[in-house]
Amino acid sequence: MGKRLSKSDRQFIISAKLAGHAWSDIEAALVENGCTAGRETIRGVWRSSDEKKLNDSIDRIQEKQDGENRREVSMASSRITTVEDLVQFAQVDLTTWYIERHEINKWEVGAKSVERDLTYVDGRATGTIRSDGGLRVAPLIQIKLWLRRIKPVPVFPTIQPVFCTENFEMPEVVREAVQRSVILADPHIGFTRDLRTAELEPFHDRRAMDVALQVIQYVSPTRIDILGDFLDLADWSDKFTRLPEFVQLTQPAVLEGYWWLRQIRKVAPNAVITLYEGNHDERMRRAVLNNMRQAYELRAADEMDLPPALSVPKLLALHELGIRWIGNYPDGEDWLNGNVRLLHGNTAQVPGNTAKAVVSKADTTEIFGHIHRTEWCSRTQHLRDRIEVIEGFCPGCLCRIDGVVPGVKEKQQWGQGIAVVDYTEDRHNIAPVLISDGRALWDGMLFEGEDRTADVQQAYPDWNWG
Repeated sequence: MGKRLSKSDRQFIISAKLAGHAWSDIEAALVENGCTAGRETIRGVWRSSDEKKLNDSIDRIQEKQDGENRREVSMASSRITTVEDLVQFAQVDLTTWYIERHEINKWEVGAKSVERDLTYVDGRATGTIRSDGGLRVAPLIQIKLWLRRIKPVPVFPTIQPVFCTENFEMPEVVREAVQRSVILADPHIGFTRDLRTAELEPFHDRRAMDVALQVIQYVSPTRIDILGDFLDLADWSDKFTRLPEFVQLTQPAVLEGYWWLRQIRKVAPNAVITLYEGNHDERMRRAVLNNMRQAYELRAADEMDLPPALSVPKLLALHELGIRWIGNYPDGEDWLNGNVRLLHGNTAQVPGNTAKAVVSKADTTEIFGHIHRTEWCSRTQHLRDRIEVIEGFCPGCLCRIDGVVPGVKEKQQWGQGIAVVDYTEDRHNIAPVLISDGRALWDGMLFEGEDRTADVQQAYPDWNWG
């Protein structure tokens, strides 16, 4: 009975392919040696080998762009052996880029010994190519360059903070027997721009947000918790290619975001309002760290007690609206009482599974955003002296769910909603308020949202709000 592939057989396959031998010759040699492995098994050894990956990259320039101001250029070759060779071959303009660092690696690879006796007449080759079956060892050099632009291009738009003409004091926390919080999440205030008309197409759903505003006015809550991703900040992302339609749109997002926060403060002047940092809000902080470290935590001389100049809470003028900011995503959190934790969240699984995953690990009830859909799951925990019910709950989102918001795919299984939570020091009750097509039915009331575009246009007439 024949044998399967041994370690020496695998080494033979890789060496033979590096030397340029045909598959028919390799398979015949293995059969002669008593190997019974199938054709796909034999070829799979080569396909999965590191040597093939290296061989495929030989004499090919590999380029990776990291934003607008960083590049990585690499090449494995027996001909390109110095940094200067690669700079010339890759046509790197050293008046535009400088080499931040480089790395040189060296290997030895085998290749067939081949004699060529060719002549070219009228673009056609004539002659012979002969191989004596021998193997020669040739050096292979890999050079990697990390490049940085000498004069960095602006990667983020110029934006200005908003200024509040009214002063709002931070309300004091009132400890009543039963308190109430209205919880919102993920409006993703932001835009795409029509390149022909300059009209702004919003990511946020103004009718859904107006429903939330009406519910806040109706219930007069003790507190309002906005669980993150208040701004989308698509043009600050370093994960996706920034299309022209998404550029220079932070300023209108800041203006309209401030407008909505001001409406909330007006209808709930005594509520404690808290805005949490989500992963989209964090884009600005991360971008400053990665691209503008000189601006990190930078403050004006007369604003040392305020948030950094280039930060979401400062640009939204939260200090003038009397709104709390909880940053430090993903660890930023707050508590309704000793049993209910509020945060943006960083867990996302297939629809129906996120709340289950959250509650399986939690030791207290968690109310979170991030997943853009209403999910609710609970489990009962039997302790020595009591029984506890632990819940995982997401109220849904306030952004559009028709595919306009940039995401992994166009049609997401998202759902809009908010929540009204009543709580005491040791108890709570969650009441979801589902929103569909700008309407919500809750507590015997029909809330119909209005498109507030005209109001935003009146407040900021210099922008084409659509």
